Amino acid sequence: MKKLFIVFILCLPVFLQAQNNAIQSAMKNYDYELAMKLISKERKSPENDFLKAKCYKSLAQYKEAILLLEELVKQETTNMAVINELAENYQLDGNLNKAKLYYFMALQSAPNSRYARLNYLNIVFKLKDWEQSVQLAHDMLKKNSVPALYPVLGDCFVQLSKPDSAIFYYQKAFAGNSNDYNTLSKLAKMYLQTERYPELISSTKRYMLSDSSNQVINQYNGIGLCMNKNYDLAILRLNKMVQRGDNSFLTNYYLGAAYFATEDYISAYDQLNSAYHKDSANLNLHYYLGKSAIMSGHHKEGIYFLNKGLSMMIPKDSVLFNYYYNISKGYNLQAMYTDEIKYMRLCYKCNSDNKILYNIASTYDYSIKDPEEALVCYNQFMATRPKTKTNTTSSTPSVSYYNIADNRIKELKTELETKKKKP
Repeated sequence: MKKLFIVFILCLPVFLQAQNNAIQSAMKNYDYELAMKLISKERKSPENDFLKAKCYKSLAQYKEAILLLEELVKQETTNMAVINELAENYQLDGNLNKAKLYYFMALQSAPNSRYARLNYLNIVFKLKDWEQSVQLAHDMLKKNSVPALYPVLGDCFVQLSKPDSAIFYYQKAFAGNSNDYNTLSKLAKMYLQTERYPELISSTKRYMLSDSSNQVINQYNGIGLCMNKNYDLAILRLNKMVQRGDNSFLTNYYLGAAYFATEDYISAYDQLNSAYHKDSANLNLHYYLGKSAIMSGHHKEGIYFLNKGLSMMIPKDSVLFNYYYNISKGYNLQAMYTDEIKYMRLCYKCNSDNKILYNIASTYDYSIKDPEEALVCYNQFMATRPKTKTNTTSSTPSVSYYNIADNRIKELKTELETKKKKP
């Protein structure tokens, strides 16, 4: 019996090593269910709980992994591997604020660790704290060259509405990796927005020398050529894209615009009509399509598109009334009564509410102290007085306003006559 026990003791490390190898082999082969079964047979330990948590994460069971890792962090608050694993699970589970807390804890444990600093920056960026992201990235770049931070800085400055800074960092990122078409597409977009068309054309053209089939870069190049008034080259570039099966709105629109500029209205109509069926909310498109339709013989369609564009440009009277009324209110509160009247008259054009005429008259009367003009406006208001009660509508002012205006007209006439008689 004693011999058997000794043999068991001697064989135990070999058995444990074999069991551990089986767990590692299962994880290496991505068989995480088997790995967890094998771990469950082992004695509970921090090492095994950590392995089990990694299996849970790989199977997208983040909450189960978090429960195990929270306990491990409580036992050892400076274990970088456990803290980072917990932060990553919170991030994958969608709890970015908790992830930030644990990435910050990891950073406090290892303030000089580039890995910890990158993780913390990444979560701050995902939380859309653009200012802090910029500060963290700049701090890192002072100590180390980290080219991967340049596109991050570019994205931050786009969100902060600083296009020049965004372009600067996108340029640095692309200079370091000329195969990064994702950064180039962002840079091209910024060139387009800031009307830097020659740079848009040259940067996309260089990229196309090594990858002539990239649809996004070809499209930006064609758009740049069109906006830079290189219409023939734009037509050549964008036509090739259409022939390859690209019928996106932007390709159709800018190809149509290039044809329009060269007065090829038939081709312009075809491309712009295709664009219209993808996005009918573009105001400029209505003008280009309307004129192209008329000039290519589609007269009724052209009139329709131009009229529709006009209706998009001119707001409804109800919307204009609200704007004009509140502007007039603003001038009233500043005692700028002449400007107030100007906007009240515009209000009346949008909404023939007769009470507005009364308000104009009373402003001339009591605020500007212009009895002659007040008298004219009171008389205009009185001309709207209904002759019979049956003509009264919901927009007709209360009878009392007419009585007040009538009495005030008599008073003003008396005042003006008295003033004339005075030597």
